Amino acid sequence: MTKKIILLLVEGPTDEEALALVYSKLVKEHDIEFDILHTDITADENMTAKYIKEQIKKEVSDYLRKNPFIKKKDILKVVQIIDTDGAFVPRSFVRQSDAGKTEYFATYISAKNLDRMIRRNISKRAIVYRLMRSEEVAGFLYEIYYFSRNLEHVLHNIERDLTDDEKENLAYEIVEQYEKYPEKFLKLLYDESFHVPGTYEETWKFIMENGNSLKRYSNMSVFFEKLGIAANGGLNG
Repeated sequence: MTKKIILLLVEGPTDEEALALVYSKLVKEHDIEFDILHTDITADENMTAKYIKEQIKKEVSDYLRKNPFIKKKDILKVVQIIDTDGAFVPRSFVRQSDAGKTEYFATYISAKNLDRMIRRNISKRAIVYRLMRSEEVAGFLYEIYYFSRNLEHVLHNIERDLTDDEKENLAYEIVEQYEKYPEKFLKLLYDESFHVPGTYEETWKFIMENGNSLKRYSNMSVFFEKLGIAANGGLNG
């Protein structure tokens, strides 16, 4: 029986570098493929909740065009992984920066442009809320997961801004640490310091509350739970 493809949409190349090998070893019944968007489409100033599904449809169509050996019927589901970037916090958590740059902290955002940041947060929240309530996008089964505030924050507990080279080095650290022991990576996703327990819907409700999207959390474990993959490397049920 030919394996179906789970297509993961990620923001940047280091997301793929960090996750691709480990995910492929954990998910044995399906093929894992990545499509790098090179941007956060949920935070695009020109994007709205009304048109986000069309944008995802375009991204998947572009992926299929670039990979003609893969057909639409080959894809089991489309899974999007995003950074939260503190975007779901109340307005009161956003302050005008005195340093002339945007910085993220555990309890607030220091914004270079206050009004622009507030608009971004309102828009991204609406877009992500629509996506997390969508079981289907562009004719595919669809799921969306988060690393908060970003991948490096969750997996390495690093809060500061990182250069591309630093992100790449950290991605290779993940590969080196877990490629031979992928089940340890799965157990890592249940680390009590950042794991969000609950159903898919409950984990999204949690991250959108109060200042949680500025803090270190992830619901990525639910992705594996939905596939029946348990933290001991076996199958649930």
